[in-house]
Order: sequence, then C-alpha cells, then structure tokens
Amino acid sequence: MAASKMPRILSKSNPAPGGALPDGRPLTLCTGRWPGVEFFVKSQDISRLTTWTITDSRHTAIVHLDGPIHRLETELQGAGKAWEPPMPGEVWVVPGQARYASLAHGRTVHYAELFFDGEHLARFTGAPAAPPPVRPLAGHYDRFLQTAVERLRALVASSQDLAQLSAQCLSQTLYTHFFLQYSGHAEPANRRKPTSTLPAETVRRLGDYVQANLAQALTLDGLASMAGMRPQPFLSAFRASFGTTPAQFVIEMRVRRARWLLRNTTLDITRIALDTGFSSHAHLSTTFRARLGVPPREFRAGLTQPD
Repeated sequence: MAASKMPRILSKSNPAPGGALPDGRPLTLCTGRWPGVEFFVKSQDISRLTTWTITDSRHTAIVHLDGPIHRLETELQGAGKAWEPPMPGEVWVVPGQARYASLAHGRTVHYAELFFDGEHLARFTGAPAAPPPVRPLAGHYDRFLQTAVERLRALVASSQDLAQLSAQCLSQTLYTHFFLQYSGHAEPANRRKPTSTLPAETVRRLGDYVQANLAQALTLDGLASMAGMRPQPFLSAFRASFGTTPAQFVIEMRVRRARWLLRNTTLDITRIALDTGFSSHAHLSTTFRARLGVPPREFRAGLTQPD
C-alpha cells in the first residue's frame, strides 16, 4: 500500500510585524489544512468600525492573539450581547450553521480562525460516531488553545519537514481539545422543553450591571428583580440567554477582571482579589487555579517570560 502524503501547508506570507492592509481588509499571515482542521492567522486594521460575520457548516473557533479592540458587540445564534474589550487568549466558538456577527473598533489586531469538521470525528476515532453538538461561547479564555495556536503558527512558518509533521500532530491535538472542551449533549427534540430567553436589552443591562459591580455582593434575588422576574423563572431564562447560571457568570467575570488587572497593572494580588469581589488572596488563588490551571502569581510571572 502506498504511503499517504502528509497534508501540506497551503500558503504563508511574512509581512512586517504588525502589518495590515490599509483598506481594512484582513491580511492572511499564514494558513494550513490538515484532516478535519483548517487554520488561518490574520491581521486587520479595525480603526474604522468593522463588521465580522461567519456562517459555515463547520464549527469555528476564533482566538484573539493581540492588538487593542476598544469596542466589540457580538451576536451569536441570534442573541445580542455586548462584551468588554477582548484580551489575548479569549475564544469565540461558533457552532456549525450558526450565525456569528461582531461589530468591532480598535487598532491593528491579530487573530486566528480554526474550522473543525465534525464529520471527520468518525475517521479520527476509527469508530462510527455522530458529530456532537457544540455550544456557542463568546469571550471564553482558553489558555491551552492560545498556546497551541501560537505554536502552530510558528510551525506553519517553517519549511522543515519535521515542522510540518509536528504541525499535523498538533492540529489533531487541537481537534481533540475542541470537541472535548466545547461539545455538549443535546436533548432529543421531542423531549426538549422550550425555555424563554431574556430580552436583548435585559441581557445587556444585566451584563453591564454585573461588570460594574464585581466588588459588590451580587444575589440571585437582586438580579431577578432587575429583570422584573421571580428567581426560579429568571434562573431558567438567564441560563438560556447567557449559556450558564448567574453564579457561574459572576465567577467568570470576576476571574476575567482579575486576569486583566494581573496583565495590565502592578496591583498586589490581595488588592486585586478584593477589587474583584473575592474575600481574600486565597479565595482568588483557589478560584483562579481551578479556572485557568495556574495561580495568579504564576499567571502574572508567565506574562514576562521570554518566548
């Protein structure tokens, strides 16, 4: 039997660092294709208000790599949401056939797009398998995916055969990670009970309120009152609108704010803990490690380590 050929890098370019097309169109810095995975790294000047849209039969992960985004409003599967400016390593997950649209404004940004073909899963596992459903996410921090994308970018830029072999291996690791991390279990349609969602304006108002009051005590009753609802139906509507519970959403926002402060300020960790609603340094460290795999001190130290 003839040996199969290794999937090859499709194209690559090496513009000056920070380079972007002057008319605002995205500039593709590198791209690769392997079984079940297609990969792009792009640079784009978004100093003018820019619209990003995606509708693809494959699942998509968009990873923000660097560059300031001052404004970002995202619509994913019809639910309008406004998010704080992204930080490096944050991921937007768009399920196949879902509609994604964002309105962005900032400066020159770099980001990766990964397209995952769910039909490849059966060939990948060697057993019959229906493609699992993937849940939409916006602004979720994925440290592993960030690190792997940067490594894949470096491998794609190399012409060495071992680099291409490593890129293919890493692409399959990313494929596995994506479905382990972001797939969910859907109920059969005949058993699924319809759940009402919150109005878009209520979603925006709740998100803004939580983000502005992270250092304060936030309660289910208080949030439900803001929405004009009783706690139990509010809990269901919140989960249907945000994709998580109010408690988990608050924790996610507190950890995110702590991560921003660790990255952008020299505040001591105890001060950061109290400013983001944690009761102590230890409380922040425990939650931070559970979410990101490293304690705050190691996360901050890693930002200054050479590549």
